Amino acid sequence: ELAARMQRLPRHLGIHSGGMVICDRPVGEVCPVEWARMPGRTVLQWDKDDCAYAGLVKIDLLGLGMLAALHDCFNLVTKHHGEHWTMSSIPQEDPAVYQMLAEADTVGVFQVESRAQMATLPRLRPQQFYDLVIEVALIRPGPIQGGSVHPYLRRHDGLEDAAMPHESMRPALGKTLGVPLFQEQMMQLAIDCAGFTPDEADRLRQAMSAKRAPERIEELRQRLLDGMAERGIGPAVAEDIYVKILAFSNYGFPESHAISFAYLVYASAWLKRYYPAAFTAALLRAQPMGFYSPASLIGDARRHGVHVRGVDVNASAAAATLEKPETPPGQPVIRLGLAAVRNLGSDPAALIVAGQPYCDLEDLARRTRLPAPALEALAMAGAFGCFGMSRREALWAA
Repeated sequence: ELAARMQRLPRHLGIHSGGMVICDRPVGEVCPVEWARMPGRTVLQWDKDDCAYAGLVKIDLLGLGMLAALHDCFNLVTKHHGEHWTMSSIPQEDPAVYQMLAEADTVGVFQVESRAQMATLPRLRPQQFYDLVIEVALIRPGPIQGGSVHPYLRRHDGLEDAAMPHESMRPALGKTLGVPLFQEQMMQLAIDCAGFTPDEADRLRQAMSAKRAPERIEELRQRLLDGMAERGIGPAVAEDIYVKILAFSNYGFPESHAISFAYLVYASAWLKRYYPAAFTAALLRAQPMGFYSPASLIGDARRHGVHVRGVDVNASAAAATLEKPETPPGQPVIRLGLAAVRNLGSDPAALIVAGQPYCDLEDLARRTRLPAPALEALAMAGAFGCFGMSRREALWAA
């Protein structure tokens, strides 16, 4: 009995990596504050639900590696191709991009590069932007656990009828073939089927996204059932709709979030399709991120006809860069960056770049004063090839 009572207590105190609470006065006058375990950091003693209940503004500010990679990629395209593109100006609904996605040629593409996504893309065969929105929302832990994936794919393939328990559900679920995927759909269901006001529907959304969602939705249960009864929905169908809402509370995903992510899928796929060298260089510059190691990204770029040159103490920058192809016109060549050398680090890489060019290994060692392990790491990476030294010769000299 004691264990059951303790089960919903907070398990530990942690610092949210990007949680900000905004107040119109010093926050300590509104909410108790305490020192966090990290030096110089404070945390609120209330959790996010309490902050929301008190009317405080809470914002999560989280970084996204793909945004940095896309920014870098557009800059590289401008510099090496002379073509200026932005997220808003790239051509929309390009059939060649959708063909590439349908073939699951998506190594490095945002959100759709996992094995599960690659297995689904050839079945879903996206042809338009909203197909990507569904793809992003469908292959997630929640819909997979909630059993939404296979019914949707069967209905998409025409193997199963997109039937609805009640016709009033069609406006909310029609665009996803009767399979609930988004929080907004559940809000619309509550409005259409149970006569909820928009404010009540928003309370339902908040309940669905809360840690204690089943209990909070249970509080709204009678209101849902009464509203559906008033609209002529029988008890069995009403209970079925309620059960769907309760199950959905475990994995609800906002449609607006899926649309934002889907646009990053399209933008990264478009860049991979038309500027594979710049796209791969940008991914290498944004590491660590994504599903694949730098070696896998480089291997995929080579399979797409991109030439990759190794690390070179006289030619490499700290990060991956692009160089002119040997036989223009053509895709630029990727030059790997010094910071990618294992056990070297970004500071020694920057130090080497600042002193370029070097006459020989001895000149580099004398001017940079790098320790022997760093020189050995460069030798193992083949970075002294510009001096006519093999890796073994360079390692011996280091």
